[in-house]
Amino acid sequence: MASTHPTSLLGTLDHDSSAAVAIGIGALIALCWSGVAQGSYEHVLNVAWPLLRGHVNSLATLHAFVTNGLMTVFFFAIGLELSREIRIGTLSKPSHSMPPVLGALGGMVVTALLSLAIGHLSHTSALVRGWGVPMATDVAFTLGILAVAGRRLPPTLRIFLLTLAVADDAFSAAVLSLTGHATLHVAGLVAVALLILAGAWLSSKMAHPVLSLALLVALWGAFVWANIDPPLAGVLAGLLTSFHNEWARRLERAASRLSIGVVLPLFAVVACGVRWSSLSLHGPTATIIGATIVIRLVGKVLGISAGVALAHAMHFRLPSSITWPLLFSAATLCAIGFTVPLLFAGALFGPGTATYGAFTLGLVGASLLSAILGVSLLRYQTRAK
Repeated sequence: MASTHPTSLLGTLDHDSSAAVAIGIGALIALCWSGVAQGSYEHVLNVAWPLLRGHVNSLATLHAFVTNGLMTVFFFAIGLELSREIRIGTLSKPSHSMPPVLGALGGMVVTALLSLAIGHLSHTSALVRGWGVPMATDVAFTLGILAVAGRRLPPTLRIFLLTLAVADDAFSAAVLSLTGHATLHVAGLVAVALLILAGAWLSSKMAHPVLSLALLVALWGAFVWANIDPPLAGVLAGLLTSFHNEWARRLERAASRLSIGVVLPLFAVVACGVRWSSLSLHGPTATIIGATIVIRLVGKVLGISAGVALAHAMHFRLPSSITWPLLFSAATLCAIGFTVPLLFAGALFGPGTATYGAFTLGLVGASLLSAILGVSLLRYQTRAK
């Protein structure tokens, strides 16, 4: 009997809801810890590790180790999932992929435009500068909350949301790399390009997990050299992985389990802490919190709906089981987002700043409201049938 426990534990990580639980627990720990013992929280996250200091500065603290190192596994899992969908899944057929992909782009564009508009109207420079913060949707968290909505939902809705969220994260990661505030190093960029070409050629000739993992490590080092956020190397390494053998599915499953069981909860712990003493319920901080909630909820619903409507006008139709009311309800869930939005906020404003804390609380508030509203709407519609 005892030997079955590890298998049972790993099986739990395959459930959609486990990701939402893991991230939620991590975020709750961070918010409570930073509120009760702010000095302890910041010391544990930011104290330099002697063995890495001066050698691998990108991993020299717990915060850096998680955001620059472990998060690579999360993006690798996204890249693997995207690679599978492009090669043998939903994204291999334009007729199936266009509505969610255009919906993802619509949600990103409208949230960015709303952030710029509200920032200019309220004279809040952080919303203008941080237009990319509210764009991304969390794949794991959104699908986890969808699982809570009930089993009577059509399976096609999950596939639609999965495709939309993966495309959303991939596009947002690309925007993050292109709009980074750091100076890029040409030699590092050349190394990235050469590794992509070599990886694509090797993947077409042979398929082995060691090759994918070696490419992941090499791309990570090249991204550090190029001064690009290193976790984004995971997306490229995943995309370059071929899915013609069963080992690729096992690798994807392992990366996904590691992300859900270790990476995402740890990221929530290091990223969701708030310097409460620097926050106030008035002025720019309050504006950022309220605006982020509005931008996420309104922007995602309007943008995704507009993107799907555009796909419909181009004769790319949704499955008949996904009605427009179901689409609006599912779009509400897409306002859930922590990982890429907080990476954006951290890159722009720096972790621990009042602006970062305001965006954190806004994202937490938007995620809670969208989860409650989206699940309620979806359950109402399934009960009405």
